[in-house]
Amino acid sequence: MEMSTASIEERNTNLGAKLSEIFLYGKSMVPALLVLLAILLVFFGLMTPYFITYTNFKAIISNFPIIAIMAVGMTFVLLIGGLDISVGSILGFTAVNVAVFHNIGFPAWAIVLVCLVIGTLFGSFNGLIVTKVGINPVITTLGTMALARGMASWFALDIESLKVGRIFDQKFLLISRYYIPQDKQYIPITLIYIIVIFVGMSLVLKYTDYGRKVYAVGSNEYAARLAGINTSRIKFISYVMSGIMASIAGIVLVAQLSLGRDDAGMGSELEVITAVVLGGVSLAGGKGNLLGVIISVIILGVIRNGMVHLQETIGLSYYWREVVKGAILIFAISIDSARLMAIKKRQVVRQ
Repeated sequence: MEMSTASIEERNTNLGAKLSEIFLYGKSMVPALLVLLAILLVFFGLMTPYFITYTNFKAIISNFPIIAIMAVGMTFVLLIGGLDISVGSILGFTAVNVAVFHNIGFPAWAIVLVCLVIGTLFGSFNGLIVTKVGINPVITTLGTMALARGMASWFALDIESLKVGRIFDQKFLLISRYYIPQDKQYIPITLIYIIVIFVGMSLVLKYTDYGRKVYAVGSNEYAARLAGINTSRIKFISYVMSGIMASIAGIVLVAQLSLGRDDAGMGSELEVITAVVLGGVSLAGGKGNLLGVIISVIILGVIRNGMVHLQETIGLSYYWREVVKGAILIFAISIDSARLMAIKKRQVVRQ
């Protein structure tokens, strides 16, 4: 029997409602992201014969920890309704300082400690300016971005030993180059870092008093303040966490490349924001979780890797990667905006 016009319209309406639930409400973003990931894997697998291989998947896993680690800190900042566009420059300044202290003769553990202090200081600076001075987070972190990048470039130009910036300390390099087991090189240690950080920070968000207050501040800062929450303290801690994660990413990157350069991490802040927003964390604050973020980081890693293969296979221009990054960012922000409008509309209807 042929379906009636009314049945077809009803089916289309139900399908539209399901798609709205997937894309417009935070709790359903994970299934949508998994579907998107599956589509991308199939697409790149069909387009190039070298994509679906163990070696290539290991390369993808090895290459996305930098964005993944920074995305954790950015998640906390976006959840409080803030923004941190200085993370890429903090990473770059950290990379230069790894080379500085390596050339001075610091051992690996001391270099890591110094870099964590650097991230803490930059995060504290952002947090203090935002909470105590009251300057807009975008303006504040834009200034910090210029400050950190300028200091990194100054160090690299004026210090003779940094013109090359090579790192030779094998103990430091093993931070990113160690595998489990080392002789077989099956599991990169960076994957363990990501799992530990994401699981640990997810538990912090879900089960700790600080995590609950992060959501409260992002959802309604005025109400959170009336409830007795020290909103300035919560914001400050979130910016400090973002700074620390950026420095950790810098340490991991330098250990991967064996090179500390002042241009490290340039432009990565946009990819980090894209990953977090695409993962379902609202730019307005108060909504989202790290599960969606890690899936979106993997999606961006797959796209980046797949387009490299397309460049080799069909001659796709390198610049298309930048076009795709921009398009994904616009798409993610549009989805976030649509979700907010849909939620507000639903609340008005219920009232």
